Amino acid sequence: MDRGRLIMIRLMFFIFIFFVSFACQSKNELNQEVWNRLGFVLPNGLSLNPKFWSEKKSVLYFGFSHCPDMCPLTLTNFGRASLILGERAKYFQFVFITLDPERDSPATLEKYVKNFPSKNLTALSPNVVSLETLTKIFGIVKEKVGDGNSYRIDHSNFIYVLDQNQKTIKTFPGGVSANALATELRKISEL
Repeated sequence: MDRGRLIMIRLMFFIFIFFVSFACQSKNELNQEVWNRLGFVLPNGLSLNPKFWSEKKSVLYFGFSHCPDMCPLTLTNFGRASLILGERAKYFQFVFITLDPERDSPATLEKYVKNFPSKNLTALSPNVVSLETLTKIFGIVKEKVGDGNSYRIDHSNFIYVLDQNQKTIKTFPGGVSANALATELRKISEL
């Protein structure tokens, strides 16, 4: 297959992912009871206490630590937005949920999030059942591409802001700038 055709197929795949994700994003029916049953492991290896989700508004991003571009950009922008927010950052917890629990062990995630400037960034590794539930509820499209340990995960790219009852308040494209994210989060913090 020639290079141009391969590029066109990949472009069409990502356009498809974008539209499917956008169409599904408003179907977040994750209630407190379902959310509390989801299993997450913290970087220290302990299970996440369900109270974590009810303490602050959550800014969620789904990705993987071996991502070469959008995941690190988004997490960097989380940190920058948090700095721009200043005191208002205390109303939010920034959460990175891996789509690759096979490679992203709690120890791997702990090292990974230290590369980003946010002090209130938490990385979580869901169990397989929880990951399936989350991808379905948030309309996340993902595909494992490649073989061996050098595979990547092509995935939809959105940031979700949830209230303390796990209802989606706002959705952003993953590449949103830190300034734009901080501006919108400031408005949300005033609600």
